[in-house]
Amino acid sequence: MQLIIFFNGWGMDKNTIDHLYLEKGYKLECLSFPYSTSHINFSDFKKIFVVGWSFGVFYASKFILENPNLKCSSIAINGTPYIIGRFGISPKMFTLTLKTISNENILKFYDNMGAPRDLFKEKIDLKKLEDELLYILENQPTRHISFDKVFLGKMDRIIPYSKQSKFYQNENSHVIRLECEHYPFKSFISWRNIISETNEF
Repeated sequence: MQLIIFFNGWGMDKNTIDHLYLEKGYKLECLSFPYSTSHINFSDFKKIFVVGWSFGVFYASKFILENPNLKCSSIAINGTPYIIGRFGISPKMFTLTLKTISNENILKFYDNMGAPRDLFKEKIDLKKLEDELLYILENQPTRHISFDKVFLGKMDRIIPYSKQSKFYQNENSHVIRLECEHYPFKSFISWRNIISETNEF
C-alpha cells in the first residue's frame, strides 16, 4: 500500500479533490487546517507521496522538515513554502485578507482562484479561516525543502505565477507549467496525473 498525504489549501475541504480517481493500492489522506498527521501509522506504507497545494505547500514543506527520517516523494502545486513575501502573497494583501474576512469575500476568493462554487458545500467557518491566517503570520518559515516536482499554473492570480516561477528557478525541482488558474484540479483526472514520474495526462 502506498500513501498520498494531501495538504489542502486555505479554507478548503475534501470536495476540492473528491473527483480525482484514486488507483488501487493507494490510500489518500486529505488534510486541512490544522493539518494533523497524528492518526497516521507511516510504517504501514511502502511509499509516501507528500502533495501540497497553495497554502498547503507551506505545510508540506514543514511536515517533511519535521520528519527527516521519513522517505517521501514531494510535490508542490501552485504555491511555495513562503506564503507571504517576495515568493508569495504581498504582506499588504495578506493583511487585507485577514482584516476583511466575510462570507461574501470568501466567495469572491473562490471565483478569483478559478474554482467552481459548487465544490464548496460545507458551511464557511470564518473563525477557522482567520485562525489559519494568524498561524501563518506568526509562523513564517526560515528554511524549506526542495520539492521533487512542482506544478505551476500560468494564470494563477492568488499566488502570482511570476513569483512562483522565480522561486523555483533556484530549486532543484522538476517544474511542469499548466494552462490553469490557482485551482488546478480541473487539469487532472486521477492522482496518477499528479504523482506519476512519467507526467502522462
